[in-house]
Amino acid sequence: AFQKEGNKLLLVGKTRGEFGGSLYIKELFGETTGNLNEIDYSAELRLWELVIEANKKELLSSAKDVGMGGLAISLAKMSAVSGLGVKAKIELENTRDIFAESQSRAILEVSPENIQSVIDMAVDLGLHIEPLGEVVSEQFSLNDVAMPVAKLQSIYRETFAKTIEQDL
Repeated sequence: AFQKEGNKLLLVGKTRGEFGGSLYIKELFGETTGNLNEIDYSAELRLWELVIEANKKELLSSAKDVGMGGLAISLAKMSAVSGLGVKAKIELENTRDIFAESQSRAILEVSPENIQSVIDMAVDLGLHIEPLGEVVSEQFSLNDVAMPVAKLQSIYRETFAKTIEQDL
């Protein structure tokens, strides 16, 4: 979850239009289908080496893997849990790629004074890293999608409750 307003967000790893077995396909088409994406184990290890080492050096405020639902859902969860908003923008080949479940990606929350150190560490490990945005107070914004954090929290709680009820 986000820790502090004004912190910067970095995306580590490449976003590709990968949707095999994804939440996006399941929700839009009602089925789990498609080819699963290949995992680059070397990139995965380097990603977690970055997270572990940056955390040991106290350069990270928070970190979240980008998994089910892609970047959009990962940012939404961080925002809903923390009560803080986000102002994020990412250039993608296709707007739906905010839901892509590409492997070996993480969102890093970093204080402004630690950004360059984290970027340098990622580059030294041969990882793709790009600025994503910043933590703000009350608004969730990703590209053209925006809503108040309070509404996002309400949706998150309702969805979580429904998921729990289905499993009982």
